Amino acid sequence: MSVTLFSDEDADITYKQVELHLWHPGCWTLEVTADLPDTHLLEKSLYPTDEQVKGDFLLVSDGEVPISEFIESIDDHRAVDEVAVLKQSAERARAVVNYDRSTSVVPNIVNSEFMPVDPVYITDGVEYWTVLVKADRLGDIIDSMCAEYDVDIDAIQRADSKENVEFADFVDKASDRLSERQTESLMEAQEVGYYNWPREVSANAVGERLDVSNPTVLEHLRKGEQKVLNLFLDKLSRRDGRYR
Repeated sequence: MSVTLFSDEDADITYKQVELHLWHPGCWTLEVTADLPDTHLLEKSLYPTDEQVKGDFLLVSDGEVPISEFIESIDDHRAVDEVAVLKQSAERARAVVNYDRSTSVVPNIVNSEFMPVDPVYITDGVEYWTVLVKADRLGDIIDSMCAEYDVDIDAIQRADSKENVEFADFVDKASDRLSERQTESLMEAQEVGYYNWPREVSANAVGERLDVSNPTVLEHLRKGEQKVLNLFLDKLSRRDGRYR
């Protein structure tokens, strides 16, 4: 999905796309993920009110912490008023979380003239943001944020006003690149332990569950793995600043 952000009147305005990570005190997302290893949060959408923020979150636990413990830790946090679990599996869940607005950095980010263009990713006690800002305001806005929060800039790129900007998180982008059979094969392989170390089953076992031959399932897995890995490494390289 692409959305045009700039009108003809903005043609002469230069925008920057900024990737940054930050920390701020009292935030439940930072404190919970810092306390629980290998847990991750993705903010799908946020709706601030005068006193609260209602957020739609994807929760992932890919380590030893049960997803139920992850949810319970969020619900027990002093800043959280309510957690409503919409969907839940062994390693992930989708939940609506109502929490104290005063502990959220979101209103300040938006008011700072930063425009978020990707869902916020939180892991290991750190928030990762991708935002747009007018180039001539960038320095002042970053200085203002650094005075208030612990902020590090990972990458700054020029956003071309004549091009569209994609609004999609990593999962959406990966899903767009994968065929239906590749997605099915990758998900089945992950479910049965093919990607565990040491590997619990062979590709042949994955193929049997999907009723396809070993060469066919291997082709789906290899092509799917390549697409997902390339997408991740490209994102990681830009975050590390190699393409600034």
